[in-house]
Amino acid sequence: MTHTLAFRFAVVILVVACAGPGIAQTATQSASASAPAIPEAVNGWREYPLRDGVISIQSAKWRTDKVLVPVQAGKGLEYKLTMKKGAGLVYNISYGALSDPQLMIVEFHGHTKQVDGVGDLMFYSKTGGSPESGVFTAPWDGIHGWYLKNDSPKDVVAILELAGFYAIDAK
Repeated sequence: MTHTLAFRFAVVILVVACAGPGIAQTATQSASASAPAIPEAVNGWREYPLRDGVISIQSAKWRTDKVLVPVQAGKGLEYKLTMKKGAGLVYNISYGALSDPQLMIVEFHGHTKQVDGVGDLMFYSKTGGSPESGVFTAPWDGIHGWYLKNDSPKDVVAILELAGFYAIDAK
C-alpha cells in the first residue's frame, strides 16, 4: 500500500515537472487568487483596505456594569441583554464560592424575535461553572445573554462584569 501511494505521488510530480511552466504557473495563480493581495509598501507602510467587522461606530457611549445574579440551588434562569447587530461586549463571568464547576450549566447565546413562530438562535459558548472572559460582537439585533442552571445543593451567585453597547433586558 505504501509503495502504491509513493508511486502515485511520484507520477504527479513527474507530470507537473514535464508539463512545463504553464501548469505550474496556473497552479500558483490559483493559489494566489484566493489569498489576499499584499499591498506595496509606500514610505515603509503597507496600507490595507478596511474590512467588514473591524470597527463598529456606535451612536451612544459605552456602559459598564457589575451584576450579581443569584441562582438558587436546583433552579435555572436567564440573564439577558438587548444588543444591536455589530455592537460589542467585553465580559467576564465567574461564580463566587461554587465548589464544583460541573454542577453549573452555562450557555451564552442569542436569539432574534420570532416572526410567524420562527426566529434565529445561536450558541456562543457552552461551559460549566468555570470563569470565562471574552469579547463578543452581536451577529444580529436581539437578545443575547446567559442561561444559568445550578445543579448544586447550595445557592450560587454568578458575577457578570460587562462593558460595551447593550441594554439590560428587564423582562
